[in-house]
Amino acid sequence: MNTGLLLPNLWTAPEDSVPAEVRGDADYVAVLAASYGLSAAQAQSVRFVLQAAREEELAVLRAAEATQLPPALQAQLLAARARAEQRLRAVLTHEQRTRYDAESRPAGRGGFR
Repeated sequence: MNTGLLLPNLWTAPEDSVPAEVRGDADYVAVLAASYGLSAAQAQSVRFVLQAAREEELAVLRAAEATQLPPALQAQLLAARARAEQRLRAVLTHEQRTRYDAESRPAGRGGFR
């Protein structure tokens, strides 16, 4: 017996661990499935379509130069990059962090780049 089918909430990831866009996709697919009577295979196909669309949108955004973005989005992008940098540095040991900092500084500011 598959208890995951009988008790689905006990076997799913906590909502906080599922990205918002995936939760949104799941909600959207559920609405489409209910409204149009989608089969399980159709619902899975819709999930794939939505995921592919999101990946295409991200590819377009990634290809854009930061200067092409509105100033508010430029600021958000810089803040996101700064947070990633802080998180990356937190993973490194003191020695690794020292080397990383020295090697990742732009040329002319004491680094190799």
